[in-house]
Amino acid sequence: MEGLFRHWCFKKHRYQDLTQAQRKNCFSSRFHHKIKCHTTSGKAKSLKTCLVVMGNQMKKGKAYVDTFAPVPRSTAGHILMFMAAALDLEMHCVDFSQAFIQAEWSALPWKAPQFFIRPPSGWDEEPGVVYEVLRPLYGIPSSARALHFTLDKWMKSEGFTQSGFEDSVWIREADARLPHRILMSAHIDDTLILCEDLTTLQKFKALMLARFEGTDEGDVTEYLGCE
Repeated sequence: MEGLFRHWCFKKHRYQDLTQAQRKNCFSSRFHHKIKCHTTSGKAKSLKTCLVVMGNQMKKGKAYVDTFAPVPRSTAGHILMFMAAALDLEMHCVDFSQAFIQAEWSALPWKAPQFFIRPPSGWDEEPGVVYEVLRPLYGIPSSARALHFTLDKWMKSEGFTQSGFEDSVWIREADARLPHRILMSAHIDDTLILCEDLTTLQKFKALMLARFEGTDEGDVTEYLGCE
């Protein structure tokens, strides 16, 4: 929770100060614990805990407008992997840290409705305090869509264009700054980044990690839970 406050995800309010309309857009939240395992061995890799908003309580048109987030179809992922193998391309991935909170509501093509959450059980907070949600969080139906539009906006600012057959596959032609073609796909926050030149690929990943918090995972060994 401290990390969410550091990222300016919340603004505190007292429930008694909310209007009747605002109280109707006040929802529950809870902590979700997940053990991430290695695909091959099944051994535990990490333990993650995140705050989840009870989005099942939200109503379309009041707490959110749309939920659809474009993701590459399985065919697109297969094509990129085939290209990497056939053309001897480097294929790396970047892991975004708490991807949703790095998205921006302002990237959506509509104004995000105002809503609030009650603190989750187990979190020490003053009685009667609720949080106005300022950034996308897990559980909110439109969070994945906000992440897509945020990523798409940044990719286009870096000279990428959408592939034409997939909204979440981008291509950047070579120029003086990045002298080799780069292809990237994003299945929400699972990325595939292809380039024939390792130096160009490393430079692009450095640019991405300067904008989005995350880690450079290097060569792809797992994708969407598959080895």
